[in-house]
Amino acid sequence: MSELQSFIKDCLHDPWEGTNHQGYVFLTPKQKGQYGELFVEHLMTEMLCDVQPAETSTAGYDRYVDGIKTEIKFSLATRKNKKVIDNSFIINHVSAGKDWDRLIFCGVNTDNLVAVYMTKDSFNQELSRPDTVFHHQQGGKGIANDDYMCTDIVTLINRPYVHKITEW
Repeated sequence: MSELQSFIKDCLHDPWEGTNHQGYVFLTPKQKGQYGELFVEHLMTEMLCDVQPAETSTAGYDRYVDGIKTEIKFSLATRKNKKVIDNSFIINHVSAGKDWDRLIFCGVNTDNLVAVYMTKDSFNQELSRPDTVFHHQQGGKGIANDDYMCTDIVTLINRPYVHKITEW
């Protein structure tokens, strides 16, 4: 039984305790998505961008940023053995079939942000690469699912068509 309790205790550890992100690890996936959208909205507003909500919750994008339909993906750096692994992020549920024009990815490390964007054309270009960093998730091609995920953010952000958010 102590092994089970130890497992639970390790899962409940919050390496972000004492930061603005304290408690994030305990949010549901939907709440994490909403938090990320709000975080990026604040980031873009601080950059003096005009940020407006999507027309509906099923619009296929999260916000209009300067009039551009923008999908937002957000992640805190992953954790392992109660420690944060900087530059280790996961981007989930990026869909080529949804109605967005730009994708923003914002990742939070222990002491800095990774904030980049790419166009939908660039995303499709990435998908066509033999060495793409995006892969089908949750059944993928086998069930005609066009949700993609990426865990190799370092490679992605170094692609020539991925731009720093400051270049918006």
